[in-house]
Parts: sequence; structure tokens; C-alpha cells
Amino acid sequence: MSKKQIVVLFIGFLFVFNALNCRSNRKENANRAGARHPDLRMLPVAEGLGVNIHFYKGNANDLNMMTKAGVGIVRMDVSWGGAEKEPDKYNFSNYDQLVSDLESRGIRLLFILDYGNALYDGGLAPHSEKSRAAFARFAAALAKRYAGKNIIWELWNEPNLDKFWRPKSNVSDYMAWCKAVVPAIRRADTSACIVGPAVSSIDFSFLDSCFKKGLLNLVDGVTVHPYRSPGRSPETAIAEYNQLKLLIEQYRPKEKDIPILSGEWGYNTTVMSRELQGKYLPRQWLSNLSAGVPISIWYDWHDDGRDPHEGEHNFGTVTWDYKPKPSYIAMSALIRQLRGFEPLDRIGVGNVHDYVLPFVKGNQVKLAVWSTTKTHTLDWMTELKISRAIDYLGQPVEKSKPVSDDAPVYLTLASPLPPWLQMIVTAGRLKNDESRKIAHALTNKKFSNPLSKQIFDAIRNGTAGEKSAAYHVMVQLAEKSDQQTALKLYHRVLKSSADMIEKKRALYNVAKIGSAKSMDVVVSLENDPGLAEAAASYYLHMALILAESDHNKEAKQLLLRALQYSHQRSASERILAELRERGAVHENNAQIAARDGFVNAWWVAGPFPNKNDRAEKTSFFPEKKIDFSQRKTFAGLVAKWQKYETDNIWGIIPLAEMFGRKQEAAYAYAEIIIPHAFPALFKIGSNDGVVCWLNGAKVHENFASRPLTIDEDIVPVHLKKGRNRILLKIPNKGANWEVCLRVCGQNGKPLDLQDKIKMN
Repeated sequence: MSKKQIVVLFIGFLFVFNALNCRSNRKENANRAGARHPDLRMLPVAEGLGVNIHFYKGNANDLNMMTKAGVGIVRMDVSWGGAEKEPDKYNFSNYDQLVSDLESRGIRLLFILDYGNALYDGGLAPHSEKSRAAFARFAAALAKRYAGKNIIWELWNEPNLDKFWRPKSNVSDYMAWCKAVVPAIRRADTSACIVGPAVSSIDFSFLDSCFKKGLLNLVDGVTVHPYRSPGRSPETAIAEYNQLKLLIEQYRPKEKDIPILSGEWGYNTTVMSRELQGKYLPRQWLSNLSAGVPISIWYDWHDDGRDPHEGEHNFGTVTWDYKPKPSYIAMSALIRQLRGFEPLDRIGVGNVHDYVLPFVKGNQVKLAVWSTTKTHTLDWMTELKISRAIDYLGQPVEKSKPVSDDAPVYLTLASPLPPWLQMIVTAGRLKNDESRKIAHALTNKKFSNPLSKQIFDAIRNGTAGEKSAAYHVMVQLAEKSDQQTALKLYHRVLKSSADMIEKKRALYNVAKIGSAKSMDVVVSLENDPGLAEAAASYYLHMALILAESDHNKEAKQLLLRALQYSHQRSASERILAELRERGAVHENNAQIAARDGFVNAWWVAGPFPNKNDRAEKTSFFPEKKIDFSQRKTFAGLVAKWQKYETDNIWGIIPLAEMFGRKQEAAYAYAEIIIPHAFPALFKIGSNDGVVCWLNGAKVHENFASRPLTIDEDIVPVHLKKGRNRILLKIPNKGANWEVCLRVCGQNGKPLDLQDKIKMN
């Protein structure tokens, strides 16, 4: 469907959305959130920044070092099985000690309600009414005992993993447990703050299922554990947060503002240097703050063992014998530099790799500055009066020539601020009512207020930096405004701003609102690689609204359009399933995948041994010659070729289903026939790593430990006329195991592979 057809289609359906109030059973105003629990507000540093611990009492050294670092919150299990040894008799002495120790040091507590009890359901996760009722009584007793202590209660730890929700992860059982436990806590303490589901990674499928069963009616915040490999820096979680915010928006009650919490996440020094871990800790906390995440828990406070080769022993900020790692020093430096300061929104400075986060405290302004690319000079910062510059380890650095490095630098600014920065700071301090008045004035071109006049003048006559700052403020104001005003401001930013950071932020907010009035603006941006995923988020949200309003044909067209750009597996599959039930989609999954550029028919060889990741450097027979009759035995493993045609819309090969969730390796081979030569892009997603050859030449290698993300690795290639041979090697480090490959033009748009994939 052409851009023109899309626009015409949605102009025609505009009256439908107006008649349906555009949101059906959702809130009337997506831009004005409901009330947020006070314990989950964006608080000054470091009240929402903390660590995971593994002790209750007798650890004076830990407590003293955490206090010295300035930690604001800790996360710890409150084990049901450890407290209730006889039915309905509780021993809370361990918890009493920890609560007292932390309270005396001004450190908040996030308590995890978790795990089974040998007295009920054989020690497995609660799955009977009796067990759930017993846990509810236990939780209520805790809530009553510690009411007024500002404890945040978390509903289990990683219930999406079998090893924690035993014997097997089960959304229905988990939600039945939540529905028994949460009301009991709220009866015992009406002001209790409750969060969940504390999923491992950002498991959209599990989260979606929980939300559908009513989790957001129960909790005050959504906790996730955004672990990722060393090759995926902390900033890569921001895109996933944006997707999760949209998912929350689809389900949250209109009276509640439900934030995302980073409840557990760290990097271990078995697979990365201590120096890099030291850089990643402040980058994680700062990028979370830039994404509006009010609480960030680093895993882990203290190394859990002495084995330098065991990952679980090496997540700590201090060693087993309490020697500070660079991460402890970096944590202390961040808190010392920014204590009591409140974060504002990230400022776009013309480079998507540069992160500039302002902090304010009274009349004081500081900037945290870092980059995700190589070190370079920041010319725009010569306008600033920098009174002091401190590096991520707390050491003074040269302030006359500011640079952006891969570790944060904290800049203390002197007055006067440049007008553009003062404009951002002024807007960031406005109360909601003041913001709405100025936003309304901007849309009506009334500039009686000094700030609105400054914004208008900057856009009309300012430098590129001043214009970028004006659009930044425009988004700030829009986020606190009514929907109609907000859309006008967002649309102006999307049409006129040159800064990718502000445009992406505005586009995600447009997707969040879900109004057909934005269609023509979004369509004009979808081919921009930096905005394509955000545009797809809008299409998916609109497809959901259409489907719920029984406009199935239009919902299908938007869904199929979204699939060309989207990485959101769970949302896409949910909408597709609903449309299939109504008979609106007749193409099978393989057809949809091929049309959207995914290779959907492969020869797969495996399994091959990968102990100690040796497959990464071992050439097995598929690398030497493609002969589908080949097979070889490796100490019990029989590796051979088999045909596989994918049955999902992403062309994903589920290697774990084929060979098991093991540390092994596999190969996948495919051929595509192209009528003429041209430069192209391979977009590859894999769990875990992947190597890619095209026509016998290696074009890509990435041995990351990671979940599959659609289109994550983007590889420039040159396709020749005729037959092109693609070979992938996928070494697995354990657990899930899958891969997919999409073929796109040089502009990033998927190539229609229908009738182009050949199987010998």
C-alpha cells in the first residue's frame, strides 16, 4: 500500500475514531497520566539508585561500605520458606534486623516476596488455593508489621523462568497468586507500594499475558531485569523501555500512572573487564534516569564467590574480600557529584551517540555527559561556563575542552547559563498547570509568556542548537498537556526538528496517544532508519485500536505495514492472532515472512559440539562444502542436514526446539535468486551469537550472549545477479536458541522474497 493510500484510508476513518472516542475502553487522555504512587516518583539522586544484596544481618562491613557510597535503596528476598516453619507461625527476626539497619542509615528497601514453602504444594511455587491463601496471610503479616517503613513489595523474582517459578513458569498460576496476595497486602497497609512481575529480561510475551489478566490493576509499577551481553551497552535498553511503555499504555487503568523499574541488572567481570563494568554502572543508572525509570537496582553489591571463571561470583561492585572494584568507585562518584539533584530530560545535541543529561538542585545545574562511540570533542559545549569537571571515578579532568567519552563526566556549570540551556532548565521546573498554559499558548501563537516567546524566537531565528533546544522544550510541554494540544506540538516537532532524539521521543509519544490524526505525519517518517521502529509502534497501536473496533480490514493493512519495520514480536503476534480469529488474515505465516524480507526456508545442520564456546573458532563441515548428504558423529552428537521451513512471521528458526536448549552449535543454509545485482542489507537476529557468509565470503561475526532481537545486526552486503548462497553459524551458550535473517534494500526497506527463495 502506498503512502497516499494509507493517508486516504485514515482520513476516511477519522470520523469512526471520533465516534468511538478513539480509544474504546482505554483512558480518554493518554497524555495526562493518572496518579503515581509517591514511592515511585522520580526522586533526587540517589534515593532511587541502589544494589541487590544477599544478607539480613551481621554484615557491618557491607552496610558501612554501602552507606559510604551513598546507596539509596537495596533489594533483597523475603523468603516465605525461611520465615514460616510451622503453619501460620512466622519468625521475622532476620527481616526486623535488616529493616532496622537500613532505616538507621536512610536506605530504602525493596523486598521480594518469593519462593515456595515445604509446608505447601511440596515446596513448589504456589498453585493450590490453600497455598495461595497461606502466602497471602504471610504477605499480609509482613505488610502490617512494616507499615509506614516505605518498603516496596515485589511480586516474586523472575516468574518467567522455570528455575524460579517451579516446576514450570505459568502465567495463569502466577496471576492467581498475585490476585490472592495483593489484596491481602492492601488490606494490611492501604498505602503499600507493590510492583511486579520482576521478569528476567524484558519478556514482552510474559508481560503481555500478565497485563491481559489484570496485573496492572494490582500493581503500582512494572519491574523488569534488562540483562544483556557486554556488547549491548546499557543504553540499548531504552528502545525496549519505549516498547514496554506502549504496552503498559494499552492496559493500564486510566486513574494510574505506572512507571517501569529496573529491578535487577548488572554485568559480571568474568565476561568483561572490571574497567568496563565500572563505566557501565553509571551509564546504566544515568540512561535509566534519562528514560524516566525512577528506580535502578544494580546486580550485585558484593561478589558471591571467589571463582574468577564463575559468572555468578563476579557481578559485585566489591570483591569477595571487600576490595572496591572500579564500579564501586564509579557508583560513589556519581552519587557524590549528583546527590540531591533531580534529573531533567536528555538533551539532543545533534549526535544520537552523545548523551547529555541535565540535573538541577535549586539554582545549581550539572550535566552528566558521555558517548556510546569513540571519544570526540563537543564543540557546542564551549558555550558553557564550566566551573568543575569530574570523571566517572571522581577525579578532576580538563574543563576547557570538553569531550564526550565512553564514561560519564560530571560538569558543574557556572552562571549565567546559555539562553538555550536556561530555557530547558526553566521548562523542566514548571508545574503541570504552567506547562499546559504555555503549551496552549504555543499552539495558538500567543507569546505573552516570556518562555513561549523565547521558544518561538529560537525556532524562527535561532542557531541550530537553539532550535533543537526549543523543540526539546516543546516536547517537554506537550507531555504535560491535553491530547489535542500535545498532538499539535508533537506534529510540529516531527515535521520541523532536525534532532533525531527529539523526533524519536515525539514519535513514541504520538504512538502512545494513538490518534488517526497523526497518520500522514508518521507515514512521512517511516523510511528514516532512526525512526522506523517508532513509526511501527504507532502502526501497531493503531492496528490494535482498529481491531478492537472491528475494523479488521484496516487493522490488517496497518499490521502488515508495521511488520516491515517492527521488532515487537509479542504485540504483532497478538494482533495477528485476533485478526485470524475474525477471518481477516488469510495469508499463512510463511507468506507474510517472505513478503517482509525474511528468509523462511532453510537447510539446517546440527547439532555440533560447543563446549567452552569452541564452536566459535571451529570450522565444521558446512563451512567447507555444502553437501546435504554429509553427517558426522561427535561423542554422542550426530550432526546432519535437514530441511526446515519456518512457520512464524519473523522467519525464525527455533533451534532449541530442534536440538534442545543446550550449549551446542548449528548451521543454516539458504539460497535466494535475484534478477539483478544491487547493494543490500542483511538484518540478523540471533540467540546467541552468529556468523554469516554470503557466496563463500564471511560478511559478519558477532559472538554475543543475547536474546533474539529482530533486525539487531545490520550488515551491508552486495547481492549478485542470480543465485546468492547464505550460510549462518549459530553457536548457543545455553538456554534458548534461535535465529532469523531479513534481506533489505540499501534504504532499509524489506525485499519481497516471495518466489526468490530456492530449496535444492
